[in-house]
Order: sequence, then C-alpha cells, then structure tokens
Amino acid sequence: MKLASVISEQLTNLFQRRKEVEPDELIKALEREVTKKKNKDKIVPNSYTIYLCEEDCHRLSAARLIKALHEAVERKVIRENCFMDGKLSVKIKKMSANDNPIVIESEYVTPTDSEVDTINLENDVLSHTLIEDISSNDNDNTIIADKTKIIKSMRTSPTRKVEYNLAVITDFKNAEVVCGERQIYLGRKTTNDFVLEDDSVSRIHAYISYERHRHILYDAGSLNGTFVNKKPVSSCELKDGDKILIGNTTLTYKVL
Repeated sequence: MKLASVISEQLTNLFQRRKEVEPDELIKALEREVTKKKNKDKIVPNSYTIYLCEEDCHRLSAARLIKALHEAVERKVIRENCFMDGKLSVKIKKMSANDNPIVIESEYVTPTDSEVDTINLENDVLSHTLIEDISSNDNDNTIIADKTKIIKSMRTSPTRKVEYNLAVITDFKNAEVVCGERQIYLGRKTTNDFVLEDDSVSRIHAYISYERHRHILYDAGSLNGTFVNKKPVSSCELKDGDKILIGNTTLTYKVL
C-alpha cells in the first residue's frame, strides 16, 4: 500500500502542469535582466529574447503585453540611470524543456542601415503568377508582369509607430504632460506641450529630447535659465523625482 502511494505521488508530480507564468512575473524578470546586464559604462543591452514553454508563449504573445514589456525596459533604463544604444527589441519565443519557467537572453545589437523587405513575391500572394523581365520575347502568348510595378501597386498596411508612455512632467496644480519618445516643449507660448502661465518664463523656455533611451532636458536659451534640483543647467539627463525650476514654477519628473 505504501509503494502504491509513492508511485501515485510520483505520477502526480510527473504530470502536474507547471504553474502559468503571469505578466507581472515576466515584467519583473525582464527588469532584473536589465539591472544584471548593466556594464561599467552604464550601458544595457538593447535586444531581449524571452523563452517560455509553449502554452505560456502562446498565451502571453499579445501586442498589449509586448508593449508593456518595452515600456518596462525603457523605464528601468531611466530608474537605473543608465543608457541604451540602438533600437530596443523584445521578443517572446518557445523554448524546449527547462526547469526555469522564464529564460531571458539579452545582447547588444548594432542597428542596421536598412530594413528587411517583408514582401516576398515568389513565396507569397503572387506565387502562381509568372514573373519575368519585361524585356522578354513578346512574340509568344506568355503573360509577362513587371515585378517593380506589381510591388508599387500592392496595397500594404502602413507602419505605425508605437507610442510608449514612460514618464510625466507635473506641476503643483497636477497639470501634466506625458513623456515618451517625441520632443516636448515647455514655455509661455500657447503652442508648447506644457504651457506655463508665468511672466518669468520665456515663450519657448526649455525642451525635453529622447536620446539613447533617456529624457534629456535642454534650456532653450531662456532669459532666466533652467534649474534641476536647484542647479542651473544647459542640459541634463533627467532622473526619477527630479525637480525642474522654470521661472517661478517647479515641475517634477516622474517615471511611470
């Protein structure tokens, strides 16, 4: 009876399903990888491949989660006060049997000058169409198609740039502007992204640029200067919690 109990327990353990990986676990594991791989020059890898079991891979490979993973890495770069070169890539792939539910591989990838063409005429929608050079013999009944013209005439989905929400700039009235990858302008002029109704503020007083996956504050040649944590700056890499003084207005930079 005791032997049967042991065998039953072993079989239960053998076929027991591994606990599903939750999105929060994935994000925390990715954040740990960023911290672990920060080198002495404060540079982190820009390419991350997350390996999961087949079930978790299919369940978690959603566009919304991939966006959240990208944002998690970008925010961690700011919180760790480090930098990243090149475009960020986060992928989820299926792994073979492994004791760990999450395996992450990261590397430094040098950006390429050109994107790979995703339209493959020979193997895609035109696979049954005869493609020949237009200089071919016109005396027979062969159907000839100009490949260049076909590519131009094909209706393709326009690429959309994903907007990442990484940080906010807030004032004492809780007015705020979200900082992502686009340039943000601050000043008295009504067309600025963050309008400051303060006579001591220049029309375009300062701007925030996104460089090497960090928000950089620049003074735009203002009359009264720009200060970060009470120090005058011409440019400054913003960190979570920094206090920005523009004229008589104090703003706070917060990582989301």
